[in-house]
Amino acid sequence: MSGTVAATRPAGERRCAADTREALLRAARRHFSVHGYAGATLRAIAAEADVSAALLVKYFGSKEGLLTAAADLEAETAALLDAPNADLGRHLVAALLDMHDRAQVDPLLRVVLTGPRPGGERIVEELERRLVGPLAARLAGPDARLRAELVCAQLIGLGALRLLLTAPGMVAESPAALVDRLGPILQAWIDPPA
Repeated sequence: MSGTVAATRPAGERRCAADTREALLRAARRHFSVHGYAGATLRAIAAEADVSAALLVKYFGSKEGLLTAAADLEAETAALLDAPNADLGRHLVAALLDMHDRAQVDPLLRVVLTGPRPGGERIVEELERRLVGPLAARLAGPDARLRAELVCAQLIGLGALRLLLTAPGMVAESPAALVDRLGPILQAWIDPPA
C-alpha cells in the first residue's frame, strides 16, 4: 500500500462512467487506508485514478461524500464470509491475502486508519454491520461476539504487518504458507469451545 498505481490508458481512450467511478473508489480506499481521512487528498486520489479533481467532485460532491462511498464494505465482507464455518478460518486469511495481492487494499485497515478521524465513524459502523455482527451471529457457543472480534483482531494484525509495516517475515512468506499458519488460529475462535 506504500505506492500508488496510476491507471494507464492509451492516449485518447475514454473510460466509461462506471469504470471511472470504480477507479476513483479504488484509489480512495487505498488513500484512506494509508493516510486516513485527514491525510488523503482529493488531488492525490484523482491523480491515482487518472482523472481531474474536478471530475472526482462531480462524482462524489466532496471528500466526505467520497469517504461515504468508499466506506461501503459490502462486497469485501461478503467475500470474506463466503465459506461454511468449518472452512472459514482458512478462507478468511486466503480472501484477505487475495485482496492484498490483487488490489493492495485491506478493508479492515481502512476501518482502523479512518475510523478515529472525523467522518470515520461511518466506516466503523459499516464494519460492525457487515463483518463483526454477521460473523458473531454465525458462531455457536458462548462469547460469540468476543470470538468474532478476536478473529477481526487477527486479520487486522495480518494486514498491518504485511501492508503497512511490511514486516520482512510476513512479506516473504507465501500466501499459502500464511493460510496454513493463520487459518487454524482463526478457526479456533470460530469453532464452538469444547
